[in-house]
Amino acid sequence: MERHTPILFKRGNAQLPYAEILAEKYGADKEIVMIAAWLHDIASITDYSLYELHHIHGAEMAYLILKEYGYDDKKISLVQKCIRNHRGSVSLEELCVADAISNFVSVPSLLYLAYVQKCMGIEEGKTFVKDKLTRSF
Repeated sequence: MERHTPILFKRGNAQLPYAEILAEKYGADKEIVMIAAWLHDIASITDYSLYELHHIHGAEMAYLILKEYGYDDKKISLVQKCIRNHRGSVSLEELCVADAISNFVSVPSLLYLAYVQKCMGIEEGKTFVKDKLTRSF
């Protein structure tokens, strides 16, 4: 796991406190929520070319990471489900990991993504950020 740790901690994870609060509030499995919150964007962080399908690739990566740590298949499956569905949440655990949380907390990151990483113009970037927030919520 050491090869994954720098990526996870370097990025930070602004939604973790909110995911934990929501897990407690709704009685979701906090361990599943916290693991999924940490890993839900790992694919796009490790390889930006995976961004569009990062929820699919991230679930696959989470499987490998959690297997390394000896997690059982049931827990891994729940984490994967949260990661795959964090763009359109269904279960309590998925709700707690939802992109809406991270996106509203990290609007500056979305602006950076639009204007610096994607080199969008003002209107295109504004539309990108607005659509991302709308879609995620």
